[in-house]
Amino acid sequence: MQLRDKGAYSDEERAEAAQGIRELVRRHSVPFLINDDPEYARRVKADGVHVGRDDPSPQIARAVLGPQAIVGVTVYGEVGEEEAAAMAGADYVAVGPFFPSPTKPDEPILPLHLLDGVVNRSPLPVFAIGGVTAENAGLLARRGVAGVAVVSAIMDAPNPRAATEAIRRAFDAGKARSNAPRTHARETRARESSRENTHRQTVK
Repeated sequence: MQLRDKGAYSDEERAEAAQGIRELVRRHSVPFLINDDPEYARRVKADGVHVGRDDPSPQIARAVLGPQAIVGVTVYGEVGEEEAAAMAGADYVAVGPFFPSPTKPDEPILPLHLLDGVVNRSPLPVFAIGGVTAENAGLLARRGVAGVAVVSAIMDAPNPRAATEAIRRAFDAGKARSNAPRTHARETRARESSRENTHRQTVK
């Protein structure tokens, strides 16, 4: 769970929200992250922070929050960003949007092949962000992401719980479809290896 405040709340409202979220998620053993601001994450005793290109670096975030904190980094599709994030101490990277996003209206929509490149290059888990819904979460899962970050499709839904469950079902179904060919390939390799070993024993 991430508290994402782009200046819409007063300091008092932000502090109240942070306290309420922290108490809620810890009852359910869910990590609590702050967007953009490592120092604020430290002050409210969050579990970590997510930073972008205009925020403090992952190195600074790690120095402020310590070795146990979760540090996420936005990448933008440039070759080498993922490795640099890992070297800087990040735990995961996020990239997007790949669909129109009410929370990122000025961001260009990225092509899905850019996501494929990030997933293939990254030594860290990759999360897709921006415009994620139950209709496209499965597509993103099939492209190998570890997860998705969602704001509007949940927060603006008449029933946020039902919306969350629908997104999770779609993502899990997409992940299962993505894993099926790899599972089949592993089983095929195992059968071929077994036949080869049997043949060698027969020849002996």
